[in-house]
Amino acid sequence: MRVAFLGLALLLLSPGLAAAAAIPCSDIPKAQHFLDGLRPGPNTRAARRHLDAAKRAKSEHQCSAELRKVDYYARRSTAADKRQH
Repeated sequence: MRVAFLGLALLLLSPGLAAAAAIPCSDIPKAQHFLDGLRPGPNTRAARRHLDAAKRAKSEHQCSAELRKVDYYARRSTAADKRQH
C-alpha cells in the first residue's frame, strides 16, 4: 500500500518538478553575473563551460538543460567557497 501511494505521489509531483527545474535562456545574463562572483576552481570552470554551451544551444530545451548544469556546478562552487572561509 505504501509503495503504491509513493508511486502515485511521485507520478503526480513529477510534472511540477520538471516545470520547476526548467531554467529559461533569458536567465543567461543572471548566471553570468553570478559566476563572475565565484572563486576560480574546478566547479567554477565546469559551470562556465556549461554556460558557454547554453549560449550556443540551438533550442530552449537544450539551453535549459545546460543552465541546470550551470546551477549544479555553481552550487558546488559556492559550497566550496564557504568551506574555505
